Amino acid sequence: MTDRPLDRVPTDAELERIVSAVTDCVAARLIDALERDDGAAGNGASAARNQGALASDERRQQLLLGAWINEEVGVVNEQRLRRGLAPLERRGEQVVRSRVAAELTGSGPLEPFLSDPGVEEIDVNSAASTWVTYTDGHKIDVGRLWASESELTSFQKRLALRMTGTGEGRLDTSSPMLTLQSSDGSRIVMVLGGSAEHGISTHPRLSIRRFVLRHVGLAGLADLGLFPRPVVEQLRALVRCGFTILVSGPPGAGKTTLLTELLGEVSPLERIISVEKNLLELRLEDDPRHPDAPALYTRHANSEGEGEITTRQLVELTRRLNPDRVVVGELVEDEALDMLDVASMCKRGSLATIHAHTSDIVLARLAYYVSKSNTNLPEFAVWSLIAQTVDFIVHIDLLRNAHEDLAPIRRVTSIIEIGGLGESGGVSSTEVFAVDEAGVLRQIAPLSMRHQARLRQSGYRPDRFMPAPFPPPPHVPTPTPRPARGRVARRSGLVAG
Repeated sequence: MTDRPLDRVPTDAELERIVSAVTDCVAARLIDALERDDGAAGNGASAARNQGALASDERRQQLLLGAWINEEVGVVNEQRLRRGLAPLERRGEQVVRSRVAAELTGSGPLEPFLSDPGVEEIDVNSAASTWVTYTDGHKIDVGRLWASESELTSFQKRLALRMTGTGEGRLDTSSPMLTLQSSDGSRIVMVLGGSAEHGISTHPRLSIRRFVLRHVGLAGLADLGLFPRPVVEQLRALVRCGFTILVSGPPGAGKTTLLTELLGEVSPLERIISVEKNLLELRLEDDPRHPDAPALYTRHANSEGEGEITTRQLVELTRRLNPDRVVVGELVEDEALDMLDVASMCKRGSLATIHAHTSDIVLARLAYYVSKSNTNLPEFAVWSLIAQTVDFIVHIDLLRNAHEDLAPIRRVTSIIEIGGLGESGGVSSTEVFAVDEAGVLRQIAPLSMRHQARLRQSGYRPDRFMPAPFPPPPHVPTPTPRPARGRVARRSGLVAG
């Protein structure tokens, strides 16, 4: 290699290689430090106290990374001098430091999108293709964000290590998929893949779902078009009166958002215990409307297969935590039986979400989950528990435009009232709110006398929850039969006899 003039500055491509090399060196030092720290902590409590938990100490990590980046930049400058090149100028060093820091402590090339409050989802399909979905529903492909699949894989592993430490939740050949939660509440799912990795996909994948909790209230959701304004007061009454409500809908329909705003109508004096699987999506403890809202979440087993805490165990635990209401983030498995059991004994109505593409399958799916929880439970007992506990189902749908390639629209399309056991078995239910021919959600049936009585006892006027009469068809005057011309003419004297 021939010598080059000392005043030569690196090209953009050379800076890219320098950033990649420094990132790899510093990342390796961080991994080594984390593993040594974890090993020391495992040797005894005193070692843990002396060294501290580096994996969970972001301040310590930042200080170490800053020092290591400076050292590695110094190594780069020494190598450039040996090759007859000038060391990095001040601006070049700043670029390298900031880029490496962003890769190791921030979100690298995803940082511009994660700092945009309008971004709701980020789906990395490969190093060459990343789709970004915004809160208004439109999505774009921002193209290549990593130079190669190996760089994307390295980014995944660094992100996994930085956010979970060592031991649990590592992304490697033995554990090729990982779900975790960032400090801002975003859900991050990573999949190991590509020809160079023994993964489970053709490319390394990464999906981020941001939970944009605006705390706009039910009125704000109405302004966004989720349901008409007159429905706000009725939903508010159902929550405050203490009815048990299930929010159903397909993925991405806004079940969590609606559940959060329904809970926003609960009195701040009530104690809400929330149970969620792995991730805290509701984040009730961060909501100023709920000063007494302890949150519980499940835990995976460790590398030895021990220490798993299930949703069912947590729901059972809520009995002893003096709840006014129990909120389950999503009913997906055998926690349904315990949730219904706990909700039936709470002082006020509890809430949960359940996955369903249409409102008419919600009860059947709930019954399946309850039966799965206890296979010895007779069918009558399953339906009886549902009928005695659940009061209303609020269903959200994603309405897609059949003629134009537009983003789907979120709408509440049905509210179902549970009226007790049916005469021939199962559960009696009535769709009290439905979408009319004009596409507007309106009340089409009165509430049951049982629910009207509860509303009356809580101080609400049941007549405010009666369906409004449909407007009569426009009046068309009936034409008067036309009399015979000759007779009229003779009577009027206009025609001679």
